[in-house]
Amino acid sequence: MKKLIIALLCFTIVVATTAWFFLRNNDKALNVLPADATVVAVFEPTKLADGLGLDMHDVMKLASSFADVEGAIDFSNPFYAFTTEKGITGLVLNVKDVDKLLKSILAFGFAGEKQQGLNWVANDNIICCIDDDKMLLCIASVTQQNALRGEMMKLMKQTRQEVPILKKANKQTGFLKLSAALSSLPKSQMPPGYDHSGAFLTASAAIGKQDITLSANVEDKDGKPYNGRVKGKELLCPIDGLLPTIRSANPFAWLCMGIKGEQLLNILRSKPQVSTSLMALNVAFFDADQILKAIDGDVMIMMPKAGEMLFTAKISNSNFLKDANEWDTTSSIDGMSLRKRGLNDDYVFTFNDKHLYFGVRGGLLYVASSEQVATLFLQESETDVLYNNIAGRYVIGSLDVNQLIGNNTLITILLSAVPAFSENIKAIDKINMACKTPQSLELSIQTKKPIKDIMSSLWTVLTD
Repeated sequence: MKKLIIALLCFTIVVATTAWFFLRNNDKALNVLPADATVVAVFEPTKLADGLGLDMHDVMKLASSFADVEGAIDFSNPFYAFTTEKGITGLVLNVKDVDKLLKSILAFGFAGEKQQGLNWVANDNIICCIDDDKMLLCIASVTQQNALRGEMMKLMKQTRQEVPILKKANKQTGFLKLSAALSSLPKSQMPPGYDHSGAFLTASAAIGKQDITLSANVEDKDGKPYNGRVKGKELLCPIDGLLPTIRSANPFAWLCMGIKGEQLLNILRSKPQVSTSLMALNVAFFDADQILKAIDGDVMIMMPKAGEMLFTAKISNSNFLKDANEWDTTSSIDGMSLRKRGLNDDYVFTFNDKHLYFGVRGGLLYVASSEQVATLFLQESETDVLYNNIAGRYVIGSLDVNQLIGNNTLITILLSAVPAFSENIKAIDKINMACKTPQSLELSIQTKKPIKDIMSSLWTVLTD
């Protein structure tokens, strides 16, 4: 019996290894990826179709009504996109029927020719190299295409390479996976004071039972969280989760984050237009710089319903109130005025007949969009049970999609024209966002019923 079990295990390993070998080698597009790729994206059509509960054959039939790709492209294997150190950007996919593919591409007005056993098709912005198994598409102008042909030919004829950035991408889960070396981006595209020399962006998109989730992380070469700022200069800090706000069982939207105000001010000052606006506020009335510098810890933006807003923040000091006695004025400067209301540190700022209510309570700053919201906060503010599980996150928030749609008359009218479509759009519940670390982001669309049920209904509408 023991020998039989060992034999079965060995047989299983041999079969699995053989299947993996042949399936792996069936992916000819993988051979084209360059070893020096600085960015790689992997898209798996079958995973997307499975997650949506769709049959790939039916999807291909629908796609073929726009372009005759059914049977020409191999959708059972991944598509790859990449960028190299030399700045070459390409898309690679597996080919099932080269003649059918060429016919489909040429029908779109591409010019075609054959050189050294390879098919070439091009227009003013794209050049493609195609053999019996795979296609490499590169973005290039007419003047760049001749110089690019040699590089493309090398990639098409090379054997499979070791691609380090691909390994990072494939550690993600989902139908779309990406990894990019941030060192390949110009420093001007990075936030001020951020060292991106050893940073990698990894991202993925995945479909769950009742959610579609996009995840992104910035990590080092070993896959650990990356911190590109000097210690003590970080913008975000962990949320305490104890900041008071208005109780709302089903808010339109809310966002909470941990902020170091002094670092925020430094970043804003580096943006000329924002810096100019801050200077204008400082000259006219209160010291906006001092307000931002005072923020230290949890910040909450609460919208109980569309059109209402309450901003609350922990502050380390209230130095920006030192000239408050001079604020209470009936005069106006460039359409702006500021006056005190009540006996405490509560104020109303007016600009072109729009009012903003703000004040300080101990170590707390509040800003409200209306007197009603300000009064409600001052009378009934408390920590809502809705926010008990946010401590330790760096950013977290949510948007109610149904309220968003319901408050937009044009969207409501458009959806009412197609009831079946409207019903499925209303099945989207919320859009949630969370950052577990300062260098991560998770954005998730939550639904009230399974994704596959929603797509099945939408598919019926599209194909009827």
